[in-house]
Amino acid sequence: MRLRLTKTRWLVIILATLSAAGLLGWWYVRERHEHDQHAGHDHALHADKKEPEAAPPAKIETAPADHDHSKHTETKEPEAPVPGQVKLTPEAVQLAKIETAPVVLGPLDNRVSFNGELVFNEERLAKIRSRVPGRVVQIVADYGHMVKPGDVLAIIDSVELSQAQMGSRQAAAKLNAAQKAYDRARLLYEGKAISRAELQERQARLEVERADLDYAQNRLRLLGAGGAAPASLPKGARSGAIFALRSPIAGRVVDRKVTPALVVKEDEELFTVADTSALWCFVQIPEKDLPLVNAGSQATITVSSLSREEFPGRVDYLADMVDKATRTVRARVRVDNQNNRLKAGMFANIAVRVDQRTVLSVPETAVLAANGELFVCVEMAPGIYQKHLIKTGVKGGGRVEVLEGLAENEPVVVQGGFTLKSELEKGAFQGCGSGHAH
Repeated sequence: MRLRLTKTRWLVIILATLSAAGLLGWWYVRERHEHDQHAGHDHALHADKKEPEAAPPAKIETAPADHDHSKHTETKEPEAPVPGQVKLTPEAVQLAKIETAPVVLGPLDNRVSFNGELVFNEERLAKIRSRVPGRVVQIVADYGHMVKPGDVLAIIDSVELSQAQMGSRQAAAKLNAAQKAYDRARLLYEGKAISRAELQERQARLEVERADLDYAQNRLRLLGAGGAAPASLPKGARSGAIFALRSPIAGRVVDRKVTPALVVKEDEELFTVADTSALWCFVQIPEKDLPLVNAGSQATITVSSLSREEFPGRVDYLADMVDKATRTVRARVRVDNQNNRLKAGMFANIAVRVDQRTVLSVPETAVLAANGELFVCVEMAPGIYQKHLIKTGVKGGGRVEVLEGLAENEPVVVQGGFTLKSELEKGAFQGCGSGHAH
């Protein structure tokens, strides 16, 4: 009986539990359904407010999917850079002041080149020395001054010159006394008051005094005084005799070795005056090149500090003997220097014209160099420039012969090339920065 009650109790507990579980499940399903319906209603209201004009799904499905993808790819992927190419915007081209010129097929001088050093023209050079010892009391001409023949360079107070002037005056006085004595003797001789021998003695004395005066005056002229004492002395002169150091030629004072109050010796070099409008350049011409060079051959002179300028010249001397040690002949080239751009002492390249040839050439300003290579920049299109390696030949008249790397009429950059060279050295073959095309 007790066992049966126990089984009944457990059966009631199980049935109650199942009923409670069913009730809880039904309530959960009902609540979930109501929540989903409420959420769907809110989503529909939100969609109606935010996207009132949304396109129907059918239209979206009809658009080709791969078309938009390819268009997006074209705008995002950059073009592959071209080696040795620079792209610039129009603004960058204008800022760099880039200019082009075509490759030209035309005549160019064929030349042989030699090296030498510029010196002053020795025919127009004066090393001026003092003829008397003395003390410098005034310097008239300084470095760089232009002077004419006879212009005073410095004033020297000289005791020796004073003594020479005094000797000249004494000789003049003695000559005057001798002249009067002779005149008296001649009158006495005519009156038979003296003998002929006495008259001849007075005449001989007169000739001696005249010779002494000539000697004294010649000495003054050799000393540069001209035989005349100055009317006034410069400040600082004490002896009463000043020596005016003068230039014998026209030119420029290129050297000065005196200072105020300096005591100078006789025959001491004090100034150098040179006419710099024409210089000389001595060169050594190899024996094999002698058939190409003659006295009178036209030449062009260039120096490293003025590499973009050429100066005209002419071979005016060719030695008649070959140096046994070097197998060369010494030649002299006269160089025009009217603008005083060339300086004595500069090392120079002398190109002697031999003949003319028809060649491809570009202006010298177009040729650039980097890493041992010569190249130019060719304009492929507005703002696009391509590096072209070239091989050059002779130079002349501001142009360079092109042996390889270019064709006639190709537009090469002749100004602003260093901007392109800088970009090439930085590896900017395609625009990179504010001044480049993208």
